[in-house]
Amino acid sequence: MIVRVDASNLSNFVDLSALLFPDESFEEQHTMYTEYFNKETHMGFLYQANDQYAGMVHLSIRYDYVNGTDTSPVIFIEAIYVLPDYRKHGVGKALINHAEAFAKEKGITQLASDCLIENTASERFHKSCGFREEERVICLVKDIV
Repeated sequence: MIVRVDASNLSNFVDLSALLFPDESFEEQHTMYTEYFNKETHMGFLYQANDQYAGMVHLSIRYDYVNGTDTSPVIFIEAIYVLPDYRKHGVGKALINHAEAFAKEKGITQLASDCLIENTASERFHKSCGFREEERVICLVKDIV
């Protein structure tokens, strides 16, 4: 079962997010997601299995240009995470399917995502869900002192 994140399950969502983003504290993430999910352009969903939350997805509706897309707005997968014991059991794909259904409800025709170049597991997962690679980006920074 997939449920939308609200005040009653936000901490469960953050618990999963903290596993994906361990460099940010629970408190930081809780504050961030509280702010995000109070906006109409951000939403979170949890996959519930066996009386626990086994996966999460954070979606946003982006009106700015998203690399590789040719429509606006698009639904962007900001984050997706599935507990290791539930991987390769359809949880991630169910969350992606839910994101697609949500997009269709909103009249949005493209779903976008990204992953780090070295994250080949994420790349394989996305491609197995029907995503296609559009481009690769190298981000560059120069400090000015």
